[in-house]
Amino acid sequence: MKLSIAELGEMPHGRYLDFVRLCELLRFDGFYHADEKWTRDVWTRLGLAAGATSRVTLGTSVTDPVTRHPALTAQAAATMAEATEGRFHLMFGAGSHFETLPGYDVVRPAVAIREAIELCRRLWSGERVTYEGEIVRYLGGKLDFGLDPAYAPKIWVATRGVQVLRMAGAVADGVLVGSFATDWGINYAKTEIAKGLERSGRSWQDITLASWLYVCILPNEDDPVPEGIRRGVSHALWSSRPIMEPLIDALAGDVSDDFRKFVRDAPHEWSPEVLGELRRLIPRSLIDQMSVVGTADQVTEKLLNLERLGVQEVVAWPFPHDAGVRTTANTSDVEDFVVDFAHNVMPRVRRHESRGEYTLVD
Repeated sequence: MKLSIAELGEMPHGRYLDFVRLCELLRFDGFYHADEKWTRDVWTRLGLAAGATSRVTLGTSVTDPVTRHPALTAQAAATMAEATEGRFHLMFGAGSHFETLPGYDVVRPAVAIREAIELCRRLWSGERVTYEGEIVRYLGGKLDFGLDPAYAPKIWVATRGVQVLRMAGAVADGVLVGSFATDWGINYAKTEIAKGLERSGRSWQDITLASWLYVCILPNEDDPVPEGIRRGVSHALWSSRPIMEPLIDALAGDVSDDFRKFVRDAPHEWSPEVLGELRRLIPRSLIDQMSVVGTADQVTEKLLNLERLGVQEVVAWPFPHDAGVRTTANTSDVEDFVVDFAHNVMPRVRRHESRGEYTLVD
């Protein structure tokens, strides 16, 4: 199983570059940057990462086919692929936070993403393209530079939804399953992906199965779930609310009536009040279904179970166990998390010996 790290654009510039270099030094396989609204720009940051690294795979996690025209995404991705000599992955998803951009919205995401994939691949081939899709339109354009076919990006699709999972199985190079960390969620996703594979005459050998996960290593088994993990899971739930609502009872065994009612009736907004109440009500079993939280031993076992289920890569959004709690000198930052993960989890997942302790130097 490959092990990769995700960054959401929260780190300031200098610290970000140091973090990218650290992840490569620690032998993570990939480093993926989100195209979140409104954090630091994904393409600027990936370009900086390309210049600061030489081995690690870089990619978007994820960009949408709506707020940036897929032809412009194809142009940026081809530039990154050339700069990294092929170590770049493009990940599409439906996107979120469209309420800040009047006139933009998720319109039939399975269709929009499929059309974006088709257009990108045709442009990367050097073709002059006229594309009249149901959603994506592009008239007689081409890239003004050639892309070595060996460097053409792999295209992954990130999703939790049934229709997009099936579409991804039919056309994508990989599927990034959104935040499912246990048997039920992965098997649900695989069932839908398999329908797309069958429809297109493909097999599991034609696609990479990956999982995006919120990950936290706790010092002790009975430590509480960090607030950051609650924030991440609530974001995943709220950004995919129509998809997740009918799955809640299958995923979680301790769902309260208050939680069901809130998910059904609360206004779909991203205000601190709404998200704070969501985090308060979210049951522990749902958190366990959608994140990997525990001691190093527990995290290792959960990742090995995902590998047994067929997951070939985990893209981890790292959460220090005391993030947001800075009351003592003994605090943990995200850099300490990746060092801890590389030393205490990665060797057992990859089944090789650790190279020993790492020390961060100011």
